[in-house]
Amino acid sequence: MNHQVPSLKAALGRLYADLQTKQVRGVVPYQVFRSETEALGLSEEARGRLADALTAMKLRIGEPPRQEAERAPAQRRAASPRMDTARRLLDRFADRAGMVDTRAVDRVARLAGLSVSETEELRSGARIIPSPDGAATAPDPRGAPPGAALSIPAQAAPVAAGHLERAVTAARDVLTDDRFTLRPAKRILTAEEEVGLTVLLRGGVRRMGIEPTDEELAGLLPEDERRRARDCLVVHNLGLVHSLARQFTAQGLDYEDLAQSGKLGLLRAARKFDPLMGIKFSTYATQWVRQMIGRAVADEGSAIRVPVHMHEVMQKVARAERALLSRGLPIRAADVAVACDLPVTKVDEVRRLSRRTDSLDRTIGDGVHLGDLIETRTAIPGVEGTVIDALTEAELHAAVAALPERFARIVTRRYGLDGQDPATLDELGKALGVTRERVRQLEVKVRPVLKLAFTDPAGAPYLTLRRMLTDKWLDAASSNAVYAISKDLANRDWLAGVNALQTFRRREGGRLPEPDHQEGDFPLGQWIDEQREIAGFNGAGLPTHRRVVLESLGVEWQRAPLPVRKRPVPRPTPPAAAP
Repeated sequence: MNHQVPSLKAALGRLYADLQTKQVRGVVPYQVFRSETEALGLSEEARGRLADALTAMKLRIGEPPRQEAERAPAQRRAASPRMDTARRLLDRFADRAGMVDTRAVDRVARLAGLSVSETEELRSGARIIPSPDGAATAPDPRGAPPGAALSIPAQAAPVAAGHLERAVTAARDVLTDDRFTLRPAKRILTAEEEVGLTVLLRGGVRRMGIEPTDEELAGLLPEDERRRARDCLVVHNLGLVHSLARQFTAQGLDYEDLAQSGKLGLLRAARKFDPLMGIKFSTYATQWVRQMIGRAVADEGSAIRVPVHMHEVMQKVARAERALLSRGLPIRAADVAVACDLPVTKVDEVRRLSRRTDSLDRTIGDGVHLGDLIETRTAIPGVEGTVIDALTEAELHAAVAALPERFARIVTRRYGLDGQDPATLDELGKALGVTRERVRQLEVKVRPVLKLAFTDPAGAPYLTLRRMLTDKWLDAASSNAVYAISKDLANRDWLAGVNALQTFRRREGGRLPEPDHQEGDFPLGQWIDEQREIAGFNGAGLPTHRRVVLESLGVEWQRAPLPVRKRPVPRPTPPAAAP
């Protein structure tokens, strides 16, 4: 007996150390505990006491499995094929001890379309992994202790925890086989190979919970294993892209453009796919591919861009119309509105936007464009219109040339007056050696001055601009002439009077207000009299830019009286001498 006790203590010590290494998420599976204690010859009572002692030592033992005999025979006989399918799917999520996460049960139930009672039946027949607090939920492994056997996110894994290494090995075999395969895209990957490739793409088992970024993947070398895993996952699913792209033909984009957009969606899906989701990669990637192709059709499928949300409504209306036609029913707006659950006005708007807009430059044959087959009925512009356009352009160039050199260069380059494409703010900033914000500020200053010159009722913008820039009023200004004029035009009191006069003329027409007229809270009549008094005869007392503004609004000035010219008094003619 003295020799048996030390040997039992040593065996219990080895048992404790062995059970610590076989924990799954902080819990020792009951079957593992039972198999280990049966080797010691312990009875059921002794096994229960040992489990309590280990629990007190912070080593939790899983709940014993329910006996198969506990299931009612009637329930087993009434099991539907849907329940059998759900149980087979749930087996894929089981770990080495046959235990599953409660989240896996919920996902399988949704996937199989089980009812609430069937879900509870599936849950009661499954062995749920208990959490350390006793609830049958999976703890977040990111907070798990370092001694945990596996650190994976809390989603249900399509491959058991112990099979991840096997999935990675299978993925590496696929990478090797693709080197010696002429058309690797013809091969369809298994779920295990997809999981392994995704694990390699994310950088290993420890990084499965970290989603890689586009910048991170773009910085990888072509021979890097992560880059090769991503490319392999994309190449083997190109058939999915082509099968979905065929559904979007005849919507304004060529098939090659549709496939290219779908491949971009496939790349996005490969980057964001979580190997622990419990679904096939093709199921997840379908939504991304369909979304990218749909957006490409909405953005580039027509000459006039239609918003994405409106494009989805247009597709909904088109599907409803096809369904009604297939049933031999009319496709009136009211019928389509009922089928789509949309207002009739919305259906009319969608139909108006759905009209195909084609390009006259579209090639329809060997070097033949659509515009070549359409008769041109555009009249040749008359001589008068051509002359007027030429004179207007000449006046514009002359007016711009009257500006200071810096402002003239900005206006010319910004609006393409030199025959080149309009320059951006960044391009002008680099040419002038200033920031794009400074170029914007200069453009804002010169624009109202140039616009005012073309509103002069005299119809001579070049002369008006020259008078504005050389006005005697600018002698007292300390800044540039354009700055001074722009600042004076933005004066608060002056701007209030101009806005009040514009409002009055829009309402009353061409007449001017009476001297005692109030436009809102502003004494408009009194303000006009003050401006006339300052202007004096012919408006000469006002700065040129202010006089041009008021004259364009119909204000007239006092005219200086013409000087009275004295008529010469005729001299009397002397009488002729008598003969």
